[in-house]
Amino acid sequence: MKWNSLRWLWVSLVVTVALASVLLPAGGWRYGPVFALLWLLPGIAWRTRLPGRRWMSGLGLGLLLVTWLTLLLVYLPGPLSRAALAAGAALLALLPLALPAGEQEREPAPADRRLLLAVAAVLLLAALLRLPNMGAKELQGDEGIVLQRAAAAMLGDDAQLLRHQKGPVEILIPLATWRLNGLLDETTARLPFTLAGLLVIPALMLAARGWLPAGAAVVAGLFLALNGFGVAFARIVQYQSFVLLWGVLALYHARRYRQGRLPGDLLLAAAFLGGGLLAHYDAILLAPAVAWLVLPVLFRQGRKVWRAWATALLAGALVAGSFYLPYALSPTFGGTSSYLLEDRLGSGLSWSGGRVWQMATLYNDTYMVIALLLLAAVGLWALRREPAALLLFAVPVLFYTVVVVDPRTHIYTAAPGLALLAAAGGLALWRAQRTLAALLLALLAASSTLYLALIFVDPTPERQRTWAENAPPFYLTTWDAPPEYGLFGFPHQAGWRLAARRVTAFPYASNEEEEITAWYMAQAPRTYCPDLATFLRAERAQDALPIPPEMVEGLHLQETILVNGEPSLAIFGREPAGTPRQSEAAGVRLWRAPEEVVPRSPEPEHPLDVTLGDRVRLLGYDLDSSAAHPGGSLGVTLYWQALAPFERNYQVFVHLYDGQMRAQDDGAPRCDTHPTTHWEPGEIIADPRRLALPADLPPGSYPLLAGMYDLLEGTRLPIAGTEGDALPLAQVTIRDEAQ
Repeated sequence: MKWNSLRWLWVSLVVTVALASVLLPAGGWRYGPVFALLWLLPGIAWRTRLPGRRWMSGLGLGLLLVTWLTLLLVYLPGPLSRAALAAGAALLALLPLALPAGEQEREPAPADRRLLLAVAAVLLLAALLRLPNMGAKELQGDEGIVLQRAAAAMLGDDAQLLRHQKGPVEILIPLATWRLNGLLDETTARLPFTLAGLLVIPALMLAARGWLPAGAAVVAGLFLALNGFGVAFARIVQYQSFVLLWGVLALYHARRYRQGRLPGDLLLAAAFLGGGLLAHYDAILLAPAVAWLVLPVLFRQGRKVWRAWATALLAGALVAGSFYLPYALSPTFGGTSSYLLEDRLGSGLSWSGGRVWQMATLYNDTYMVIALLLLAAVGLWALRREPAALLLFAVPVLFYTVVVVDPRTHIYTAAPGLALLAAAGGLALWRAQRTLAALLLALLAASSTLYLALIFVDPTPERQRTWAENAPPFYLTTWDAPPEYGLFGFPHQAGWRLAARRVTAFPYASNEEEEITAWYMAQAPRTYCPDLATFLRAERAQDALPIPPEMVEGLHLQETILVNGEPSLAIFGREPAGTPRQSEAAGVRLWRAPEEVVPRSPEPEHPLDVTLGDRVRLLGYDLDSSAAHPGGSLGVTLYWQALAPFERNYQVFVHLYDGQMRAQDDGAPRCDTHPTTHWEPGEIIADPRRLALPADLPPGSYPLLAGMYDLLEGTRLPIAGTEGDALPLAQVTIRDEAQ
């Protein structure tokens, strides 16, 4: 077949897939073309125009280009256009046809084919640990936040990206899929991250070939395939898989640049490192290894390579800077920097090795962790003349054990370096004693595979939460119970999908944080005050929220939702239900459209536009005076919009005041659950209040006032355009109870 025929065949394929992505009914069969158009076809096309082992670099570059395209499209005013996204992705898949081909890659030698079988076996094992039961587990809290932000950004709220305390990739990836597919569920949201989590394994094998023979490089890939952090993060909507993929590809091309001085490799190294930073600033920990490989070329050749270096630096800066420049200039950046510097980094050096060890041996088979560390110690000696390999492991480990106060799972950044050094140590053992090395590798692989399958893949039961009762007897653990927070990728099946079908139109509360319930309950209004119709209690809440006892007084059990035959979620209501029913949550699938997920814009009964200080706007209020009599109560809901970050907590006050205080309600917004220091610029907060009216309050008309004051100093925010600090809302009539 001639090249022209192949070219036109490719054009036809891309156009057909693009049209199917737009024209097929939402969800269902549309997802296949959508996934191919966004996450496969651009990478397949670009592989023909890149240096090196082009399949890996091409697929990685395709993922990066589509993600960057989505970012640029989100910046445009208004909702994200399906047509523009489909056309842009199709253009990225067709553009390489107009570019000159990259250097030709040699055909694998006969001996290489056995190696390819080993690579295929490692990838198959990795896939079996990452793909099964992907949609069985419900969202983790951070996944819920990401998808909420993706929906809002898709519908035109560009500030959602800037309010995020991480890079935008974990928002942009599901956003693009969602926009083209029309509907989204757990599986379709997660699969692009699974793809990245799988691709990083052969990417590490390629990078490892700079220091190890081919067989040892495959073992490095095996160790990464069996890394629990890699398994966990490939099964959820989070940034880590992309940090590792693009970071390792940057390392691979940096090594190639050092060896061959090809400007294309330097350009790709910079672009991939910029992509890693776009995913999360964790990628900066991989930069020293990349820099160690490429900087000597600059120092030795100076002016000879200035043009290539300028182009590469521009590419990396363009990729990362397209987000971080507006991010740093946004009003939300102060809150983000405060969170990172104060809550996560702390002041000065601190030892967090115990937390790192606990997390490492929770996500991984303890035997594997110990073995890899011992092998890595040998590998450090074997690769002592290769500082880049050492930096790949040592920089993340040192940073998260002696600098960061609260490392949580961020030690995942050391996984590629650990796998590389352990493979080097294994090679040394192989050369000394082949039988022992083979036996050790087989035992470690079998033990780790079983552990990972039990704790991540098998959803019956949730072993991480019930380890004492359901752990195999032969596994050593360094922990008795998992940490209370910061857990990702473990099966979580509270039964929210089924609850969403039961509760759709009534104010509800829950002991689960809102990140999860906001996705599953969608437009069902959640309340944070005792005035509620339904209470949903998760038996093992993933992100637990303390609930005041008065919130659930007088409620009756309506239904128990079972997961794997065990009670997992209980639904309570105001009315007795006779015999509460039991319902199994298995097999309940839930698709969402973005319009369903984004909360409706509030429409206050009494609209206002009043600014308090320079930080907050009162958009209006609702007034419930149905019980406004002596001994009764007065309900008020205030609608606030944050204009700038709050460095201190402010209290809201609502007073019935006519020269003397008749009734009042003071406290943090939303029933003391949402302090102003947590507000994000642009966020709208519905703040319900209820004033208890004294039994001896004389009937009559009273002014209702509202405002805010500093909790520590007591100073009130001034009302813009006035000289006052208390805003008159309404004249409220207090009726005689007999009336």
